[in-house]
Amino acid sequence: MFELNQLRSFVTIANEMSFRRAAKTLNMTQPPLTRQIQLLEREIGVQLFDRTGRTIRLTAAGQRFLSEAEDLLRRAEGAALSAKRADSGMEGSLVLGFIPIAALGLLPQIIETVRQVSPRIDLVLQEMSTIDQAEALPAGRIDVGLMRPPRDHSRLQLTQIVREPFAVAIHRDHPLAEQRNFALQDLDGQDFIMYSPSGGAYGYEILTSLFSRHDIRPRIVQLIGQSITILSLVNAGEGLALVPEFSHQTILPNVLLKPVRLPENIATEYYLGIAKSTTVNPLVERVHLALLDRFIINQTGSDT
Repeated sequence: MFELNQLRSFVTIANEMSFRRAAKTLNMTQPPLTRQIQLLEREIGVQLFDRTGRTIRLTAAGQRFLSEAEDLLRRAEGAALSAKRADSGMEGSLVLGFIPIAALGLLPQIIETVRQVSPRIDLVLQEMSTIDQAEALPAGRIDVGLMRPPRDHSRLQLTQIVREPFAVAIHRDHPLAEQRNFALQDLDGQDFIMYSPSGGAYGYEILTSLFSRHDIRPRIVQLIGQSITILSLVNAGEGLALVPEFSHQTILPNVLLKPVRLPENIATEYYLGIAKSTTVNPLVERVHLALLDRFIINQTGSDT
């Protein structure tokens, strides 16, 4: 198989139409240059130059081979440049997993930061639950995860990037809709849309513990996994809900979000996760550091 140096020699001679000038351009003597072309012609089995006296010209085969050789050199140079960019974390494919509620306010900021790292990054977005992300990261199916804190994070490196309070989501025609601020006691006995213990385990555990400690007994009318679906049911007048404050980004005509006085430790947390690994992907590392620079609140390192 011919080598790139042989192609480079051939293209230079074809452009100069002189072995002597080409040798000077390539900073080499003429005999080894002639040898390069002889080896190339032998390898591909055709004569590329017609040598008549002191003049040379491309044969028909040489003319056809010239455009292909130039294309191969351009592609080789492009591949080398792409490899260098990938090694510096400036180019490549990055798969980002995110929980659905993050799409309302946090995900656009994440995307903006990734684009600022490099516009050449091929960003692939995967909507996934926290449980699925915790499995996908160490398996290499996603590179970075935007999630709630998973129960099992032994194979993950997690950093809390956002801590967000809850707000009361209420239908605009609800009897309490005119109330400006809510206390936890206002939810007692109200029709309430709750996170499910399976699909919405994170919110379910926070709120059930909160209600139990303060002896609040809302009337649970639905158990739902995702905040966006909960808001849709509030919009339909099915009941009240406690949802992350980012939910104000949702455009639902009948939903109002009201501040609620809760203990300081009651909030939703978003974590940025990558897999614990001895193999460092420059692109993942670069994006991860850029996201931490923008969002970091509390560095949790490898353990939370």
